[in-house]
Amino acid sequence: MELPAILREENVEVAAKLLKRYYLEPSTKTGLLSTGSYFDEWANRGDGPDVRDRITDSDAVAVTMLSVKVPAQAIIGLQEQPLATRIEKLLAEIPTDVKMSRLTTEEAQGRLGKGSPAWLLWQELRRTPKTRWDVGATIASKILARKRPHLIPIWDKVIGAVVGKDTAKDQWLNWHNLFMEDPDLAGRLTRIHQLSTVPTPISELRIMDAILWRYGKDKGITGGRSSASGITG
Repeated sequence: MELPAILREENVEVAAKLLKRYYLEPSTKTGLLSTGSYFDEWANRGDGPDVRDRITDSDAVAVTMLSVKVPAQAIIGLQEQPLATRIEKLLAEIPTDVKMSRLTTEEAQGRLGKGSPAWLLWQELRRTPKTRWDVGATIASKILARKRPHLIPIWDKVIGAVVGKDTAKDQWLNWHNLFMEDPDLAGRLTRIHQLSTVPTPISELRIMDAILWRYGKDKGITGGRSSASGITG
């Protein structure tokens, strides 16, 4: 996976404007802020000390602000025993204060690779037969990004099209590789956040997500294989 051009050094100011539009500028059609701008801090966030290891109703509401709906059966199932206890144990093994950008390759494999608590939790959310509650990769990524915004990125078809990926397969380690290949990326994202004047405390991964989604939508991308060539140049 190649770093999209909009996240490169020469486009810092343009990226900051996209981030500002996402969080601070009302829609010209409705006069309202994007619902996505409320996702991070809705109900005092999803990674606060009192809720960090539970998937709550507030998390489900927050996810709907990103234009998807968590199926009612999934909301019920994720909070019923014995699954709720298993989810709590897995979340407890995933830190809230560790950033993807600061992991070594070995640490990333342990935190995000196959068999890791995050990987196992992803499997629980998406469990078959026939994706138990109709929770696809997009919904699962948004739930996990709500619970661990510094470690788990959001994935949807717009993001996938911008980075040239059809599926969410290996996305976590792919993103980590980009941080390893570009040691200045994390600092650049911080500068973009500062330039945007967005007061909301948001993670590096969420900064990338908001920029890439806004960029992709401006380019008319809706996702899917027809646009999977990516926008990297």
